[in-house]
Amino acid sequence: MAWYHLMLDMYGCDPVNLNDKSLLEKAFYDLADLMDMHIISGPTIVHYVGEEDSPSGEGLSGFMIVAESHVSIHTDIRTNYASIDVYSCKRFDEDAIEKYLSKLLKPEKVERKFVLRGPIKEEAVSPETQ
Repeated sequence: MAWYHLMLDMYGCDPVNLNDKSLLEKAFYDLADLMDMHIISGPTIVHYVGEEDSPSGEGLSGFMIVAESHVSIHTDIRTNYASIDVYSCKRFDEDAIEKYLSKLLKPEKVERKFVLRGPIKEEAVSPETQ
């Protein structure tokens, strides 16, 4: 069994959307629907303001536990940056996730990493699942 981990770094995002708690909450519910995942807890979203020189910046941090694992989104309105992790034991369409979040956050640039984790079997890495 493989676990699937999508990591998105979004640069130059719309700062208004990065700081919109209701928009981020809707995104979590939309992502659960898009991936056909079952919410266990959350989404929990908090606003945080770091010290002026703090690397944590200012923005929203959200987390949602799903039966299949979790989704997290962290935003920084000081740098117009968003960091997203989707981690699941269930295969999902990473292109659809990136497209949805790009439409929502309007980044100028996206860096994407996709990692297979855990005890990986051959069928998890077959061309049909890539």
